[in-house]
Amino acid sequence: MNIIESILLAISNILYYPVLLGVLFVLVHQVFAVGKFLSELKQRHNKNFKQIKAFEIQHKDYFEAPATTYKAVEYDLISALRKWHQGYKKSLNANRLIIKAGPSLGLLGTLIPMGTALASLSQGNLKVMSANMVTAFTTTVVGMASGLIAFLLHYKQTEWMKKDLFACESLCEKSLVEWEMALQNSIKNND
Repeated sequence: MNIIESILLAISNILYYPVLLGVLFVLVHQVFAVGKFLSELKQRHNKNFKQIKAFEIQHKDYFEAPATTYKAVEYDLISALRKWHQGYKKSLNANRLIIKAGPSLGLLGTLIPMGTALASLSQGNLKVMSANMVTAFTTTVVGMASGLIAFLLHYKQTEWMKKDLFACESLCEKSLVEWEMALQNSIKNND
């Protein structure tokens, strides 16, 4: 049984530094994510959000030479909307990952040094034990805080995405009706 325990302890010790680097990476990522969020918030406040503008430009470009049938135009609009939506959702994937990874890395960063701290306690080495306990608790705090920040950012960005999707769907529906009316008017004028 000691061999299995030794193997597990060795694996745990091997994971110690990668876990600490992972926690630091998650923290740095969230600092940049908050900056990106604040930039997006400012753009939205100024009514100049790039993703909606990009869809509007693509939409306008399409109607310079649209398909010739109602079904084809409808299909093209739905396809463009779905591609835009998938790209938007993909931009939110990092926060979705951090929501799970941050607390998990924090927990790993807690448990690994606690094993070493308990071993140090049994040997009476309180200095090593206290250093490992500090590491254990700080990685938990950083991991949980990163996960919480990621959750809050993702929650608000998902709300924005739904609002933007509704605006783009409305634009497509309006354009489709206008295109159909223009087509009917051109048919009437040709008769």
